[in-house]
Order: sequence, then structure tokens, then C-alpha cells
Amino acid sequence: MKLYKEELRFKAVLALLKGEPVSQVIIQFSICRSDLYKFRRRALTAIWQSLHDSPRGPKIPHNRICNEKEDYIKSVCERYPTLSSYQICDKLGVNSPSPRTIQRIRKRLGLPRLTKRAPPQTTAKQFSPEEKQRVRQFMQTQAHLGTLRLSWDVTNILKIPISSSTMLRWRREINGMVVVHVNWQFYERKHPHSLWHGDILKLCYLPSRECLCQLTFMDDYSRAYVVCELTTSPTTHFTIQCLIQAMRQWRVLPKAILVDNGSEFKGLLFKAFCENLGIRLIHSRVGHPQTNGKIERAFRDDRRDFYGQRKVWLTEPLKRDLPAYVYYRNYQRGHWALKGKPAISRLREQNWVALPSVLNKLEDKGYIRILSRPAYLSKRFSRKTIKVYETFVGLEIYKDEFEIGALPNYHEYRRLYGGYNSEVLPKKFTLQQPNQLRQSPRIAVA
Repeated sequence: MKLYKEELRFKAVLALLKGEPVSQVIIQFSICRSDLYKFRRRALTAIWQSLHDSPRGPKIPHNRICNEKEDYIKSVCERYPTLSSYQICDKLGVNSPSPRTIQRIRKRLGLPRLTKRAPPQTTAKQFSPEEKQRVRQFMQTQAHLGTLRLSWDVTNILKIPISSSTMLRWRREINGMVVVHVNWQFYERKHPHSLWHGDILKLCYLPSRECLCQLTFMDDYSRAYVVCELTTSPTTHFTIQCLIQAMRQWRVLPKAILVDNGSEFKGLLFKAFCENLGIRLIHSRVGHPQTNGKIERAFRDDRRDFYGQRKVWLTEPLKRDLPAYVYYRNYQRGHWALKGKPAISRLREQNWVALPSVLNKLEDKGYIRILSRPAYLSKRFSRKTIKVYETFVGLEIYKDEFEIGALPNYHEYRRLYGGYNSEVLPKKFTLQQPNQLRQSPRIAVA
């Protein structure tokens, strides 16, 4: 078995120190003369160093701090008694000692570490047994709500101020339920009735094969429902009727309306209604419900808080109970974006109202289509037969042989219609009111 290199050197040095001839050691261990003397010198040096006495105490001296530096650290700790040792290190700069050294200096010099918050001057709020009983009963009836929603509703409905942390502690005591809250960021308008979100919530199909739907318009700034109606035929006419009812109830005209691309929010009648009142109509992008996300989130609450509490969905009971839920949602329920306040707190910031003369004439205008363009008429001609004549003058509209309007440039518009210059036509025709009955040669009847 071959010996290791270090072991051969060790035995060669021992043989040389025993007095064996150098030539014999060289041949026996296969080591040259210069290496043999080198290893012997190293061995004698190591033996000499090992026989020396080592000084007592630590081999590395303690990290002593001079008095001037310790006085400076003391002054900084006295000036900032609320800072931690790590923050004191940042104050001292690059040449500061470690945070542990600063802790030892504080302990040795008796420098206290004070808290930033002042000690409480009053005792904690104590709830009476009656208040605890009322809150616990409310928690059992509204077990589906989160901790913040529960605290807001207790504050707004029961008039018992309670924090969300106390509500969370009580909930854990009752059923050990832990609610995780997520912080969301919202974009909102700065004034009430600046923007209304509109959408349809489809609930279920009735035995008559009709779909029960909830038509809702929500104010963007306050998150309040300005319109909330149940219907089985969400047509454009029904949507406009609900908007007119909401405008008269709140005595405002919204600046803009944001809706999706459903059939109840499309069409020339709905567009003309918004244009006549100066309302900006905004349609969300197709397949992107996040544009109208606030009302989509509100629908999720409606399903849980209103429809989810009923085992059977019947049209009449739902219509009867819906106004009470809308009142709860607008006047009592707290909202995350409003920091727990109800929606009515922001609706009351409204400092202007629409003129009664405008609100009383919301249905006064209708229209007929001429060359695929709307031409507006007064409401008194609705559901009545009118006659349209093409004359040399233009297009004339008659009711009971009396002219009620005329379009003088009809021939020019008809020449442009259907050709490459169709975009030159105006978006809507403005009919001229006649001063007196004119009898013109009639060449065609429409």
C-alpha cells in the first residue's frame, strides 16, 4: 500500500533526525537532498513555535469606542428618543457602530426608548349588554357581509359606532370566520350626476318564457341607484321612460351616460333623446365589461344582498320589495369608496337643479325618418296620421290639410343620398315652420 506524500515526508524527516545517513534516507523515501533539508527546516521551525508560551486574553482586542464618539452617540439618542437603533445608525452616518452596540450604549447609560404614540388619556369604549345583543343579532341576519360592510351598516342603521377591528374580533368569537380585505383603486367623477352608468341584469326566465331583468342606472360619484326597475321587456322606450322618471325625481340632467352595446341602449330614438337634452352618450367597447365595471360590481352585491336572500323568485314580490332595498342601498349601506358613508351623503352635495320648464317637456319631441335621417316633430303629432308631399318647393308635411313643416332642400338631399356624397347630408333634418297655408303643385305622395 502506497503511503501518502505528507506521510513519506514526515517519516523521512524523522529518520534524518534519528541520525540515519542522508544518502540512505534519499534512496529509501525517493526524496531529493534539497527537499529533504527544506522539510527538516520547516519541522524544526514548527517545533520551535509550538514551544513558545501564548499571551493570555482574547487574541482579537475588543472594539472599544472612544469617549468623544460615545458622547456624540449619547447626544443623538437623547435628541431622538423615539428612533430605533437602526434609525440611529442612519443618523450617525457611515462611521457609526453596529445597531447592537448602540443598544448596549443605551442600556449602559440608561437612555430610554420612547414610543411615538402618546399614552391614551381615556379608557376604551365599553358596549352595554343591550348594544352587544343588538349588534350580534344584526351580525347573524347579515352573515354574508364582510367586516367593513357590517361595521358601516351597524353605524348607519343601528346608530352604534363600531370599528371594523372590533367587528372582526366579535366575528372570530362567534364562528371563527376571518375576512380578507383587498385594497382597490377607483376612478370617479368629482360631482354628483356627472356620469350615469346604465346596464341590464338578467335574472331568470319565467314560465312564460320571458326573461326577468333589472334595469339600473347608477351615479358614478355617489354609487347611488338613480333608476332601478324590474321588467320583462327592456326595450328602448322603457329605458327612456325610466330615465325621464329619474330626471324628474332627482331634478337633474346628467352630463353623460355610459352604457354597453345592448339593444335597449342602441337605436336612433335613444341617441336622439340624449342629443336633444345635451347628454353625452358613451358606449363601452364590445367584449370589455370592465369599462362599466362599477355597475357590474354593484350587480354582484344585488344578487347576494337582495336576490340571494329569497328562495323563490316571483315577479310581484320582487317588485314590491325592490324599493326598500334601493332605499337601504342609497341611504343606509356604507360603500368602500365613500369610506363607509352611504351614497346619499354625496348626492346631497348637488347644488344645482334643472329648470322645471325643461323637465316638463322631456317627452315633447319625436321624429320621423327622411332619407335615413331623423326629422323632429312636436309631441302633439304623436300617434297621428300625417301626409308627406314632394312638391316643386321641396318636401312638405301636412296634418288635416294644414302644413306643419317643410324641407326646402329635399331635392338636393335626395340627389346626394345613396351616392358617394352621402356623408355630406346632415345628421338630422331641421324642418321649417310655415307661416301660412301654401298650395303648391303636388307631384308625388309619400
